[in-house]
Formats: sequence, structure tokens, C-alpha cells
Amino acid sequence: MELYYHLDILEWLLSAGLLVWAVLFVRFYVCAYAGIAKFSSPMPQNEKKPVSVVLSGKNQYEMLKKNLTFWLEQKYPDFEVIVVYESSDEDVAGLLRDFARRYDRLKLINANQSINFFDEQKFSLSIGVKSALNEYVIVSDPRFRPTDEHCIDYIQAAFSPQTNVVIGHPVHTEKKGGLCSFLNYRIAETAMQYIGFAVKGKPFAGHHALIAYRKDFFLEHQGYSDIYALNTGMFDRLRPHLEKGEEASVQLAPEAEVRYTGRFGLASVLKHERQYLNTLYSEPSSIKREVKTYRALIPLFYLFLAGGAAYFCYRFLQGYYPQFPLWFVVFCGIVLIKFVLQSIFMQRAANALRAGLLWICLPLYAILYLPLQLALVFGKQRGKRRLGI
Repeated sequence: MELYYHLDILEWLLSAGLLVWAVLFVRFYVCAYAGIAKFSSPMPQNEKKPVSVVLSGKNQYEMLKKNLTFWLEQKYPDFEVIVVYESSDEDVAGLLRDFARRYDRLKLINANQSINFFDEQKFSLSIGVKSALNEYVIVSDPRFRPTDEHCIDYIQAAFSPQTNVVIGHPVHTEKKGGLCSFLNYRIAETAMQYIGFAVKGKPFAGHHALIAYRKDFFLEHQGYSDIYALNTGMFDRLRPHLEKGEEASVQLAPEAEVRYTGRFGLASVLKHERQYLNTLYSEPSSIKREVKTYRALIPLFYLFLAGGAAYFCYRFLQGYYPQFPLWFVVFCGIVLIKFVLQSIFMQRAANALRAGLLWICLPLYAILYLPLQLALVFGKQRGKRRLGI
């Protein structure tokens, strides 16, 4: 194939712009995802320290009925399971009393507070942690169940003398194909970001379906009091409380996994992503700038990609090129290399997290990301209007 070597200024700009965005993308992949594939999870030792597991049971009758047994029947010598509930919720109260008659490890906390402007789940979890008898406290959610009977053992093993927080990885669904595959990708990517930076010693968030604290550390920083009024949902904001990266450990062993068993769809993913962004943006940190820059690069990259393709088609149909243009060969090469490197870094991280991503679908996922962001912006503006902002 003979190539046409002469470039005009717009062809130069399109190629150079695409190259700059691609390099910035790859830099982010290396920073955020490379460490996950190399991470070696802590293994259980002979010493088994007492552990408390805290769950919020408000409006969770079906999930408690389905999943509470998985926590109560863990193979661990010394632990308690604390469920904070409201006696006004008669179905939950009756179910928990039935569980308590069968399991001595279950401890029930009745918290009948009416909270209008705080996150009720986080408030309930704070009460549960304060009531815990043990130094090590695992916070989880009734919608998630341990996939292994040694889950507590593996979480406890991640505590070293300097560790105050252990960040775990909850898996959201086993469904694959179609829209579910894209939704899995979006949730997996947020997990890869907060876990990837935690592995690098820069923890900024954790998912409270599986996160553990030293009780004294949790109480010293007044638990969730600084984020009660923030819509961070299932996420814990960590960076303001951790003076050193060594204070946070990560546990990614398959035995420490918890899996989501509730309803799963586009609305839940939009909510999950909005809460993740609220957690990220509510604290000043270099990670916030990196993730915001990465998210801003996505539409810019596709703008340059679409612009280059459209310009090539226009000039080609006009008969401007006597041979195939070299600039467009380079242009397509940049796109190919970008997606190949993205596939390598993200797939290796996804394999370590057992996220089940299909690397071949990453270009499609990235395109679907754009309307998802429009939905997030629309939902945010609609929420502001409801609040009169």
C-alpha cells in the first residue's frame, strides 16, 4: 500500500491531540491498576484475635433472612455478629429474635432513632461499632453474603500492628452478558480505582459491604460523623483519618469475598457511581485530581477519535488523497495501542478481583460510558432542583 505523506495542520492537531490523551490514559492505568495484579493478600496465621461483625438491619428483612446465616456460621473461634435494628420494624425484629434463639453469637441492638438529615445506615453502623466487644470490627451489609466460611479469618489476618483499616473487595453480581456485563464493568472499575490506590499506599475510600476497623481508631475519629450528611452511600471516606498509607491494608483473597444478592440494574449502578464520586470529591487529595482528570479525558479522547475519523472520511470521499494518508495510519495505530494497553492493565486487575470482565468489550464499554455520564449529570441537576438549590 502506497502512503500519502503530506499532512495539513488539522491532521497534525488531531493526531497529536489523540496521542497526548492516549499517553495520559496509559499513565493512569499504570498508577491505578498495575499494583492490583501484583498484590499478594495476607494469609491467616495461628493467632486468632476476637472479631465483631456489624450489620445494619433496617428494612432488610429479606436480605437478613437470606444472608445472615452465612455470617453466623463462619469457621472462626471467637467472634460476635451485631445487628442494629428498629423494634418498630416488626418483621425484622421477629426474624432477628428467631435467629438469636438459635445462635449465641448474635447480638441485637435496638436503635429507635428518627433521623431526617443523616445517613441512617451509617448512623446504625456507628452504634453497632460502639457496642462491639472486640478490638477488630468488620462492617458489612445484609445484602452481601460471605462466599467462604473463612471470610472472618482472612479479614482478621490483614491486620498488622500498624493497621487501622482493612479494605476488602465486594463482588456485585455473577450475571454476565448484555447490559449486565457493562454494569459489572462500571462497578468493577470504581473498585479497581479505590483498591488500586490503596495498594499503592494512597487509600481514599472503601466499600462498607466489606471493610474492617480497629474499634479505637473508629471511635477516635468519631466514626461516620463527618459524612452523615454526605450522600456517600455504601462508601467510607478514609483519607482524612489516615496519616500514613501503612495504616490501611487490603485483603483481596477469594476467601475474603462477599457477594451482592440484592436487585441489580442501571438505577443501582447510577446510584453507586454517584455515591463513589461524592466520596471522592468530598476530600482534598491528589487522587481526586487524578480521577477527575481521567474521567474528563474519556469524552475528549472520543471527541478527537470521532473528529479524526470524520475528517478522514470527508477528505477521502472528496478525492483529496492520491494514496492512503500516513497520518490516518498513525492515528489508528494510537487508538489500537491505547486499547491494547488498557485491556492488559484492566484485565489483569479484573482477574485479581474476579470481576469477570471481557477485555474485548472495552471499546464498547467506553462508548456506553458517555451516556452514563449524561445520566449522572441529569440526575445530579434534578436532585439539586428538588432541594431548591
